[in-house]
Amino acid sequence: MQNFDDAFLALKVVEGTGYKIAEQTYSHKSDCRFKGFPKDAYYVAFGSHRTRLQNILKTPGLDLIEKTLLKQRYANLSAGQEGYVELQKKALQKSNEQIAK
Repeated sequence: MQNFDDAFLALKVVEGTGYKIAEQTYSHKSDCRFKGFPKDAYYVAFGSHRTRLQNILKTPGLDLIEKTLLKQRYANLSAGQEGYVELQKKALQKSNEQIAK
């Protein structure tokens, strides 16, 4: 739960006006980036949750309905991550436009 609390804080920052500053505080090494954007608390939370789901799916004797639901949740994580990338992109574009003014 703590990871998701942190992820929601990151979501508030990326929706705000100061994301350019936050973005500059993350390493620019490729392992610290996803599609060129910083792997912040949002990525940590979703990466941890993805691993949890993978481990649960390996559990023997898992009910078929539950397994199907978990697989769908796992697939939805990618959509959430892509949506977050779009938010990051918009936030940085907005910051760059404000700087240009």
